[in-house]
Amino acid sequence: MFAAILQSGRVLGIVPKTYLPTYKEFYDSRYFAPASTSYSRSVELFGREVPFGTDLLFPATDVDGLILGVEICEDLWGPIPPSSIQAYHGATLLANLSASNETIGKANYRRQLVGNQSARCIAGYIYSAAGVGESTTDIVSVGIA
Repeated sequence: MFAAILQSGRVLGIVPKTYLPTYKEFYDSRYFAPASTSYSRSVELFGREVPFGTDLLFPATDVDGLILGVEICEDLWGPIPPSSIQAYHGATLLANLSASNETIGKANYRRQLVGNQSARCIAGYIYSAAGVGESTTDIVSVGIA
């Protein structure tokens, strides 16, 4: 699993998922490899080299001081979220593209988790997940650009 960060139709970087869950309905490791197994710091995409890694930062071109860091779903729940390291290196806005399902009590826990990570990193935090009314077995991924 990965996130492609785009700006004006151009791919700025690819961020792979660090932590792959292997419990309940989440068995990412059946189909994906964790970031730690990558062999390269870039990939060729659409005929050009694109940065690849969990340590990529994306400075905004039109907002002073806005530097985006990206992690994926389970990464926030891991022992050392990539966003912690990204914030340490200057990220001021962190984004998590998630496919987290909606179960009883999970929304409150997730809100606390995101709030605590935002406070700990002294950064804004954007989190996407499954929406209200979706089945507890549905997972939804949302992209931001």
